[in-house]
Amino acid sequence: MKDCDRMSRRSVRQKARKQKLETTEEPAFVLCTRKRKASPENMGNQDVAKRRQQFQIQNRWVPISQGSHVGSSFIVATDSEELRADFEVGSHFQIRNLLSDSRLSPLPDLNWASSRELWSPMLEKEAHYNRDHNYLNRHEGLAPRMRAILLDWLIEVCEVYRLHRETFYLAQDFIDRFLSTERDLPKHRLQHIGITALFIAAKLEEIYPPKVTEFAYVTDGACTDEEILDMELVMLKALNWELSPMTVNSWLNVYLQLANLDAIDCEEFYLPQYSGHTFVQVAQLLDLCMLDISSLQFSYATIATAALYHNSCRDICLRVSGFSWEEVAPCVQWMTPYAITRREAGYVPLKMYNQISPEAAHNIQNHTCDLAMLEKAQARQAEMSALSRASPLSIPGMITPPQSNKKQHTTN
Repeated sequence: MKDCDRMSRRSVRQKARKQKLETTEEPAFVLCTRKRKASPENMGNQDVAKRRQQFQIQNRWVPISQGSHVGSSFIVATDSEELRADFEVGSHFQIRNLLSDSRLSPLPDLNWASSRELWSPMLEKEAHYNRDHNYLNRHEGLAPRMRAILLDWLIEVCEVYRLHRETFYLAQDFIDRFLSTERDLPKHRLQHIGITALFIAAKLEEIYPPKVTEFAYVTDGACTDEEILDMELVMLKALNWELSPMTVNSWLNVYLQLANLDAIDCEEFYLPQYSGHTFVQVAQLLDLCMLDISSLQFSYATIATAALYHNSCRDICLRVSGFSWEEVAPCVQWMTPYAITRREAGYVPLKMYNQISPEAAHNIQNHTCDLAMLEKAQARQAEMSALSRASPLSIPGMITPPQSNKKQHTTN
């Protein structure tokens, strides 16, 4: 009996020890499941992971959030066929053809750059920087003469501070483009907008621009420093920070340099080389024309071409601009009374300045035309328009074909 009891107790202890071993080995089993052999469906993922370790992948994406489970970068296998755009073209996605201008490059063959690569950005800017010549229709309190008075005053400010012509024309472009985006602005804010535009342009173009305090001073208390700085931010946002147009002055510089191409070496073509006396004659006509808001119906390149036509000849203006005569003729006709008025005013001398080299004196903006000249030119334009409606052939310099019922038919 004792032997039977001893054997039964031994079997109970062995059974209990076996159960204890099973309970202690279970956590090890759970840990082993993390190291188990990969299934065939996961073999591909492990191979990809091994291949990824052989290359350094630079992470250029920021995770969506700190606790996000979305990885910062992914390698996605795609088909070899071209990807198809899935978005719909609408008002949010506006694709503009910036190369719509078909003008051929008049630039010569250069040994330091491609003439086409220099010409194309000019055309792109001309097409991109748009302004509405009818924007005063959205401002009931503004009139064309108010714009002319503002620009004439800005020219005087530029002359006093010896600012460049490009500075003035940048300010003029900023004003017109800003007013094209706004609506119902009161007239007492026009000077505020104008001096702020000149402040922005001076910081872009001048090496030593006047301080904001000086711009506020010339307004005679109409604007403070803080108001100019506040308006600067408003205008920059409205202009979408697009501040580098091809102005009328820029086109004139290019055209005159091309007109003097025979005397310029291609290696030195990056510096303007032309007569400063010739430049100021054409620039005075441009200053007079740009005071009139109706000039905005033409592109800056066309206006500069027409001004060069009235100071040179037809062949030169077409050769340096790449335009055809049909493209320039409307602007030439519109500018004719302004050109006559400028010639009546006489020759414009090239003004010299202290501490400014004679070669750069023509770049300083001068106040050589005023509102009286503008009114005289506009009166002559109204007279010529009336004569044109009565008899197109009565306008000198404009060739108009005869009416169809007055043509002479010849028979062989």
